[in-house]
Amino acid sequence: MFLISVTATFAASHVIPGYPGLCSRLHGHNWTVDVSWASDGLDPLGMAMDFHEAEALLAPLIRELDHSHLNDHPFFRDRPPTSEQVAFFLYMRLKETMSSRTSPSSVRLDQVAVTEMAPYRAVYRETT
Repeated sequence: MFLISVTATFAASHVIPGYPGLCSRLHGHNWTVDVSWASDGLDPLGMAMDFHEAEALLAPLIRELDHSHLNDHPFFRDRPPTSEQVAFFLYMRLKETMSSRTSPSSVRLDQVAVTEMAPYRAVYRETT
């Protein structure tokens, strides 16, 4: 199996309601997102997936979150904007986008990892 990944960053603030510490106060991060796709094979050019296509899938979601207050985003109105939930949000939106692609592909979304600040990282992936 082949894995390819792209990394992107965005800046956003958030509050974790009910958290028993500083994260219950307004604060921000320069978030890092790593998305991986898996493929059992390669296309005729020897690629699992074109890196530019991978970037293009992720870019609109990064723009949506960049320089925002995550608590104001509709997805986070009913859930806290933790790293785990940000990873879940990005995974689900990427999965939805990929399912609406017209060209069939053996490439599948593998995981989304989110770092709000080193060394802390949360990963979402579906179990098979």
